[in-house]
Amino acid sequence: MSKLMNIVFSALISMMLLYSLNNVVVVMSNQQAVVTDALQRSVNITVPPGKIVSLAPFITETLAYLGVDDHIVAADSLSFDSWYMNIGVKLKERGVKSVGGYWWSTVNIDEILALQPDLVLADAGAHKPLLSTLESYNLTMLFLYGGSAKSLNEAYSDIYTLGLLFNKTNIAVNLINEIESSFAETRRSIQASGLSDLKVLIVIDFWQGIWVVGKATFLDDVLSKLGLVNAASIYGWGVVNIEQIISWSPDLILVANMTNVSNETIKASGLYDLGKLVIVLNYTETDMLMRPGPLLIYAPKVINETLMRAFKTSNTAQSTTQIEHVSEKDLATLVIIVAFTALAFGLTGYYIGYRKGVKH
Repeated sequence: MSKLMNIVFSALISMMLLYSLNNVVVVMSNQQAVVTDALQRSVNITVPPGKIVSLAPFITETLAYLGVDDHIVAADSLSFDSWYMNIGVKLKERGVKSVGGYWWSTVNIDEILALQPDLVLADAGAHKPLLSTLESYNLTMLFLYGGSAKSLNEAYSDIYTLGLLFNKTNIAVNLINEIESSFAETRRSIQASGLSDLKVLIVIDFWQGIWVVGKATFLDDVLSKLGLVNAASIYGWGVVNIEQIISWSPDLILVANMTNVSNETIKASGLYDLGKLVIVLNYTETDMLMRPGPLLIYAPKVINETLMRAFKTSNTAQSTTQIEHVSEKDLATLVIIVAFTALAFGLTGYYIGYRKGVKH
């Protein structure tokens, strides 16, 4: 039955990606594509793009995973610090330009204009104010969901969209499958350890208050997918006071700050006075948790290891090859999924065959 579950899971991912193909990207010819980006704009792009500017480390890391990072001519400063696949060192060795910090107000527009890139890849949550300026200079800008992703599916959409632009969809699909497998395996580990349904609060900054991760974020989806509960009741990424956190009564507080916040700052915020477990993630762990690209494959393990550290619980999860019990209701659902998958692939095959017939 485990084998059947794996087959159905792969089919389900394929269905999701077929949906993305029909609703995100419309290929007009062998060289041009029309892409609906994270801002719901229709963007005309030459595929594959030549010179690229990447304005976020998750974009740079995804391009590296796809094996197309040699197209990057400029990137944000955080990308140059990325340890993943040694990408930061590779960018420096190739003489890739730095175009400033990650946030839109720190981006050096003049550097981008001087390079005249074919495509600027940006984060919808961090770079939207740059759009009108870059468009006025006839530069093509494509927004990905990135940190503004409301779910893991939107993060997967980013990966798949980049795969489509470079004809690397097979690599993108494999990455998504590996990420999903990591979540499934870690969820079983957490369940076996008796730590499911714990209320976890993720704190990301202490600028003018305590910044937390709320509902309708990809990190909220990360917790839910692992069988945990996001303690925050707000929506999106927001600043709260210590009284609100007290009212949420989290079981565990994770501090994931990209600037390695000091212990004195955390103490001054009042988090240590709540009588709750507070775990401060290191720089690498924070990257693994906060970046919605290929590093997502490590996010479940970061959460799991943190739970083990906090609650001193041994991992008693059984092998992922164990036989799983599937109810009649679940089996019926699987049959329906397989049927719809077969239909989707059939229609796709017919469409491809029809297009080939038209060309010939």
